[in-house]
Amino acid sequence: MAYEDSAIEYFSENRMEERILTHPKAGDLKEKVQSGLANYKNPFAETAIWIKGEMLDIQGMIDAMRGRELVMRAQLSTESKKRDN
Repeated sequence: MAYEDSAIEYFSENRMEERILTHPKAGDLKEKVQSGLANYKNPFAETAIWIKGEMLDIQGMIDAMRGRELVMRAQLSTESKKRDN
């Protein structure tokens, strides 16, 4: 920590008003930054979840259409057996 303090003093030329992160008025900047970052969400993860949901919706529609087609075939074959008897 002493090295960081000496570097800050050197580059700010011992002027407190030149400091940004360690300025006394800045308060606990580390805590503010961490709480700010916790509020943000990754837009790529949100988009991936949204796309996955859309793909599952499409797959559900395809499965429903296939199921309807199978039921219709079974119904037609049953009706044709009734006619033949």
